Amino acid sequence: MYFVSFYNTIMKISFIGCTIYIIYLMRFKKPYCLSYDPLADDFPYVKYLLPGALIATIFVHTETKAFEIIWSYTIWLEAGAIIPQLRMLTKIKDVENITGNYVAALGLYRFFYICLLYTSPSPRDS
Repeated sequence: MYFVSFYNTIMKISFIGCTIYIIYLMRFKKPYCLSYDPLADDFPYVKYLLPGALIATIFVHTETKAFEIIWSYTIWLEAGAIIPQLRMLTKIKDVENITGNYVAALGLYRFFYICLLYTSPSPRDS
């Protein structure tokens, strides 16, 4: 592992913390957890997302360090994580504007993040 900057470290810790908090809210905190329907959440993650991210990592990633391969795998896994969200939205067919806008913004963020990662030179290359 390497240290990029204090800002980068703080942003990564903040991102992970916010993600954990959102998962906590969705699963355990009322009234948010009451809107979660585990019966409707039936996307086969293990069958599609995990192998898909692994295949993308194998074909796109060129590093041989374990940390770099795992990092690349998580990037592809995050990019594919929008698929179950889109499937859920198509199943319920009654999507609020804010939900649609959020999922669209999330998808665009992930798309541009992947494009930026694989088209810009890495600071480690210099």
